Amino acid sequence: MKKRNLFKRILTVTLCAAVAAGMLSSCGSGESGSSSAASTTSSSKTSSASSQSSGSDKGPLYIEGSEGVTLTYWIPMDSTAAQYFSTLAEHPYFAWLEEQTGVTVEFIHPSYEQMDQQLNLMIASGDFYDMLYNAWYPGGPQTGLDEGCFIDLNPYLDEYMPDYKAALDCSDGSFGAWEWGDERELYQPQPQAAFRESNTSFDGSLWCVTEIWTDAYLTDLGPVIRKDWLDEAGLEVPETLEELEAVLEAFKARGDDVVPMSLGTSGANGSGGIISAFDLYSDWYTLDDGGATVQPHAYTQDAFKDYLTLMNSWYSKGYIDPDFMNRDEESLSAMLLDDRLGIYMDQWYDPEYWNTSYTGEQDFEVVAMPLPRKDKSQKLNWLQSYDSCPTNYTCITTSCEHPEIAAAWLNVGFTKEGILKHTYGTEGETYELRDGVPYYLPSVYEDDQDYLRSCVLFTNGSSYNSARSSMLWSTPDADTNVSSRVQAQLIWGQNAAPNYNWKYTIFEDDGWGEFETKLNDAKTYADPMVLKFIIGEESLDKFDEFRSTAKSLGLDESRAKAQEARDRMTHGN
Repeated sequence: MKKRNLFKRILTVTLCAAVAAGMLSSCGSGESGSSSAASTTSSSKTSSASSQSSGSDKGPLYIEGSEGVTLTYWIPMDSTAAQYFSTLAEHPYFAWLEEQTGVTVEFIHPSYEQMDQQLNLMIASGDFYDMLYNAWYPGGPQTGLDEGCFIDLNPYLDEYMPDYKAALDCSDGSFGAWEWGDERELYQPQPQAAFRESNTSFDGSLWCVTEIWTDAYLTDLGPVIRKDWLDEAGLEVPETLEELEAVLEAFKARGDDVVPMSLGTSGANGSGGIISAFDLYSDWYTLDDGGATVQPHAYTQDAFKDYLTLMNSWYSKGYIDPDFMNRDEESLSAMLLDDRLGIYMDQWYDPEYWNTSYTGEQDFEVVAMPLPRKDKSQKLNWLQSYDSCPTNYTCITTSCEHPEIAAAWLNVGFTKEGILKHTYGTEGETYELRDGVPYYLPSVYEDDQDYLRSCVLFTNGSSYNSARSSMLWSTPDADTNVSSRVQAQLIWGQNAAPNYNWKYTIFEDDGWGEFETKLNDAKTYADPMVLKFIIGEESLDKFDEFRSTAKSLGLDESRAKAQEARDRMTHGN
């Protein structure tokens, strides 16, 4: 979405788009060594020479036909790696790849600021490097295919990329099952949706090799609450709206200087807190449970009036921060640590961070709070999560004279050997195997984390990205005790599922521009009205008028554009 001004005809609309690049560079996202990651390698061209390797140095990952071939790879190098390497060819992972596969790769490193300019020059000349990393092609991937830049990878999957194919189509978390040990019971990972749809263009072409995680990432945004204040009031952490209201009343009774709860500047929580109890999410469109139908915008649904009615009631009682629409992270953090805020919604930090940051005189303790619901049996259908989408992806171009070798080389990142190397490093140096399951050595937790992630491991490439690794990275005993961070993430995600979450969607031609214009026209009117309803400047008797106006100003038309894009993604031409 950062690139929307660079090409108007495509948008990767997904919750993952804004944060995944940063998160996935440091993390990713069970039981048998015979999982697809381990077992499919033998059918790949990367192992075609293994039966002939007796008496030679050709290992099971050797790519037949690579002799004398040099591939070019256009990929930026991050600032930490640039301090230690002149090229990624010197990086331990890529040096290992060359040794194992026999493929020589020449790396070309544009700066992040130069990427769009350099790509445009390649397009103008029609001459491309063999592989392009995160190439934001003007007009989107279908245009990149139609204009002769990207190749369709479908013909290469079975013979040259069986491991990538297995990861691409996995929807039950089984691809990386070999990676998990007994700690699986602690984390209870949920499966991530298959990536095939998001990587397939309108004409059915597979346009890239993307980073893939087959275990869903944990929710990393949610509320924290003052546990010491709850204890003083004889109350438990609230799970329902009724329990939350009782807590807010008790917090308000602590004094006029206390703000029981923040709300978020939009009046509806980005984490889905509170509003998800009404089966709504107002920051974006939602989908039906099957992911095919775009639901009416939250602003136009009857349940949104119910939500506004409750928020107006709580605001009038002093339960909600009176200046919620103007609060930023810095001011809310100061309020929490100054013993003035009881519940901090939509924040990223785990309770341990706040508890160690506090310097006041109270018996300060905050804990994670689950998203409240109407009753304890209600299952929430919206959850802050990360969608299957092309992230840290690589495209093979029409200029590549050996696409089958490039395909097989990229496939290694999805083999068990490749996953161990780029995610865990070197056995005996950064990890050990216990019954075939990798665990980081204690030195990993003590070393320079930036250096390890950039110069020892390479987890932000077009390869399998381990959700398990991200969970275990945070603490040395993560295989037996989940960290404070993970505990909070599990609480924020409990009893909720991303059934209604928007999925990665490409808007063709001018579809995105038309969609965005209509949506912004409507929200320019509607967003301030939402705030006025909550604080009582406008009567909720005007809700029907508000809904009708918002629809006429663009919510109906933007929804129609969104539906067209979803239909195209789901059904093709």
